[in-house]
Amino acid sequence: MADPKYADLPGIAYDQLDVYETSDLPESEQMQMYCEDEPDSSCVEQLHISAKEAFNKFKGKQIVGKPVDFSDRLSNKPRTGYKFGDWELAGEGEKETPLQKFQRLQCEIKELYEELNELKEKSKDEEEIKSVSEIIVQTQQIEIQLVSLKLEECLGPNVIANLSDPQGTVLKQLMSQIELFKQTGMPPTKSSESKKTDESIEPGILKYQMMYLPEKARMQEAARIAQLEQRLYCLENIIGTSNDKLSKFSQNLKCQGIMEAVQQLEAKASLLDVNQLDTIETRLGTLIYRMDSIAQKRATTEQETEQEQKISEMYDIMKKMDAISQILPQTVERLLALSDIHQQAAAFSKSLIKLEELQVEISSQSESNKSLLKGVQESFASNMEVIKSNLALLDDRIKKLKLK
Repeated sequence: MADPKYADLPGIAYDQLDVYETSDLPESEQMQMYCEDEPDSSCVEQLHISAKEAFNKFKGKQIVGKPVDFSDRLSNKPRTGYKFGDWELAGEGEKETPLQKFQRLQCEIKELYEELNELKEKSKDEEEIKSVSEIIVQTQQIEIQLVSLKLEECLGPNVIANLSDPQGTVLKQLMSQIELFKQTGMPPTKSSESKKTDESIEPGILKYQMMYLPEKARMQEAARIAQLEQRLYCLENIIGTSNDKLSKFSQNLKCQGIMEAVQQLEAKASLLDVNQLDTIETRLGTLIYRMDSIAQKRATTEQETEQEQKISEMYDIMKKMDAISQILPQTVERLLALSDIHQQAAAFSKSLIKLEELQVEISSQSESNKSLLKGVQESFASNMEVIKSNLALLDDRIKKLKLK
């Protein structure tokens, strides 16, 4: 737990991630592509190594590091490292020596024997077990034949040394002859690079004769030119000879020249290695976190921009009001003077509205009175007729009574 004396200090954000600032660039931006200039000297041998071929060659290979211990020796127990042998296999396109062929066959037979034993243990079918056992017997016979060759006894240690490392043996012979020359003060009788001549050699002088074959040099130069033409032909088949394809190629990769583009492609292909996927994943996580923080900052900036727009609008309105502010006092005085007139006009309009309402009510009442008067007149006329008829009946009765 942290020391409580550092709690509640100003300027510390407890709800955010820790950020350590540095002047260095991020890891994703530190990798720069360096285009090595080809030396003009013909003495320097340039090795054109393909990253794809190297990756495919070591693909699927792994080192077992359980029994390995490279720690300091603090106890009496010896430390163990990686096991290795003195055998060397020839590279692709190189001619194998007899010793290298012998060693390669031994390695392949040993690997085949181990694979067959594994298949025999895992397989359950009897026919398959029989076929595997027959192949195991044949491999054992081939191994016995290889052992029966006795290559070291037949050829001798000197010949085997020459076959395994011809340059090293020549160098050792030359060094031994130089040591012998130093001790005796006489030139060596034989050398791999010296040639015997009929001329007399003075004692104490080491003499060499260099042979130069111009035809061989021309053949080597022609072979180099043919190899270069073949490589150019392959490049033309892959990339094309038109400038449009080259321009599109350079635009897509954002580079100048084919070498730089190939280096970029090799670098991108090497990033897809299984061992580098974890680092790529961590970098992607940091990139996502940064993108989220940028999005949050952008949202806050959008809010700030809205506020700034409103403030700018208010500022424009205030600028417009500066010109009107000089007329405002006069307009206020006029409005105050006209306020009484407006009040009287409002009262007059209210009274007019009331008069209109009264007129409407009176007209409605007069119409209702007219309808009532009409009804009364009709009822009075009907009553008059009834009265007249009754009076006529009474007159008739009175006349009848008088006659009686």
